[in-house]
Amino acid sequence: MNITIATGGSGGHVIPALKVARELQKRKCEVRFAGAFNVWKERIAQAGFSFDELELRGINFTRPLELPRTLWLYLKGTFAAGGFLRKYKTDAVVGFGGYGSFPVVLAAVISQRPTLIHEQNVLPGKANAILAGAVSKVAISFAQSREYLHGDNVVLTGCPSHAPVMGMERAELLKGFGLGEGRKTVLVLGGSQGSRRLNEIFLEAVAGLKSKVPLQAIHLCGKDDYQILKEKYARSGIPFALFTFFEAMERVYPAADLVISRAGAVSVTELIRFRKPSILIPYPYAGGHQKKNADVLAQAGVGEFIEQKDLTAAGLTTAVERRLAKTLSAQEWERHFDDFLAMDPAVLVAEEVIRLKK
Repeated sequence: MNITIATGGSGGHVIPALKVARELQKRKCEVRFAGAFNVWKERIAQAGFSFDELELRGINFTRPLELPRTLWLYLKGTFAAGGFLRKYKTDAVVGFGGYGSFPVVLAAVISQRPTLIHEQNVLPGKANAILAGAVSKVAISFAQSREYLHGDNVVLTGCPSHAPVMGMERAELLKGFGLGEGRKTVLVLGGSQGSRRLNEIFLEAVAGLKSKVPLQAIHLCGKDDYQILKEKYARSGIPFALFTFFEAMERVYPAADLVISRAGAVSVTELIRFRKPSILIPYPYAGGHQKKNADVLAQAGVGEFIEQKDLTAAGLTTAVERRLAKTLSAQEWERHFDDFLAMDPAVLVAEEVIRLKK
């Protein structure tokens, strides 16, 4: 079975897509990628997948003079996508959202090829919302998405992401990061591109926290802020492990007592799967998607969120103290997320794709 995976150029799209691609390969499928990938095309190539890249950009209605050029790119991209779907004799197309995926999925719909789109967020993105009524199947990550996607073609699969691995001892994981036991470990995640605001405020909060709580940090900060944060951490007086990016997240989450993060769908899914309490700072410029994701954890009582406009060092300090003082039992996680924890999302999505041809 020849599968084309269509995706936009962010970690929230590409990471789940790669997870599913590997599951499809296990089922003897030929898999290639298509879309607009930005910097993530390197990760796709490193994973061993071929790809066709389209020249696209997001539609910005605040710049009406750019709209004709942008719409032309989408039209040209749809024709180009139709061409390589024919060239590679594609049996089915799997879309993971983002503007980069839209022309490819649209070309598949026009050519009457089986199609599945996967929505990572609670609130569907524009591309998936437009396509949902035309595709063969819509896979959702959270049951709450049924409020927005009502069709009979909707199926709950969860969001493909990193998953816990048996046999990983916390002490050994901490040692691997140059850290030790006896301190509370805070994991800071700024999203796939890093978050300068979150990076800066956390370092400010450390000054007030370290006298109250024995603290150490694992911080994934993105490329832009790495050097300045390294210098600030060196002066902070707490043990730390600082990275621009870390691939093996299954080695990171088990080492943490608390996670401070953006609220992308992959991050929220991983927080549930690794059962980690959290403080989330939703990205404010994503159409409310991340706030809806964060609310899944807040409503269950296993996390809380602070809107970026309200984020201060003092407020974050208080939230960290509150969360570290609260113990969550396994039963609390299971009560709210029992079905979710039992899922293997990458497998479920791959199986839905295979069924498209039957």
